[in-house]
Amino acid sequence: MTEKKEAGISWRHTSVILRADIFSKAHEQGTDISNICNKALADLTGLDYREQQFDEIPVTRPVIIAQNGPHAGKKEHSPGTPAAAHSPVINADDPASSASVRNAKRQSKAKPVPPEPVNLPAPVPAPGTVEKPAIPAAAEKTKKPAGAKTQKDEGLKKFVAIKITRSDTLDAAISKDDMYQAFTRFCREHKYAPVPDRKTFTIALKNKFAFFDKTINGVPSWVNVRLQ
Repeated sequence: MTEKKEAGISWRHTSVILRADIFSKAHEQGTDISNICNKALADLTGLDYREQQFDEIPVTRPVIIAQNGPHAGKKEHSPGTPAAAHSPVINADDPASSASVRNAKRQSKAKPVPPEPVNLPAPVPAPGTVEKPAIPAAAEKTKKPAGAKTQKDEGLKKFVAIKITRSDTLDAAISKDDMYQAFTRFCREHKYAPVPDRKTFTIALKNKFAFFDKTINGVPSWVNVRLQ
């Protein structure tokens, strides 16, 4: 802040905060902002103010700081909305001031670079504890108990080994009904459970034990085998 004296009158240079649209309109109309400010302040303070031409007073060019407010026709700044970080400084007589303000706005809109993620070390288990390996959820769902299947296969193997005798004679044949009934009795006696159904039993004899079936006198039968 500087001070000049002329004909017993002191003049001080200061900065005035103006809204951007008001400043632009006053600048377009050639309004003497300093003169209007002096008149308004003189009326408020009750002092006598006489208008003078500033070209008669050897003063430096004023610098006016215009607040970065909204333009005419736009909504005013509402409470709670963050204002601009810095208000642009505009020299009223500098023709390049508007371009400087636009560049400052573009720089302020640049997005910050997000920080890189930090890989934290795995937690250390407490002494004496044993960590169990993680089992995927899909593996847990598809995993089936093997006890029932093993017991079922074991009963069929025992039945074939103990109760069945293979033979190449033509009369060596057992009806499928008698064979399945004998198998169910064997499972109950030796406490093999659950007992496979008839379809599962038939498929197992064909595929796993190579039994041959044939219809004899209209009766589905197993051939080349005898029941003990």
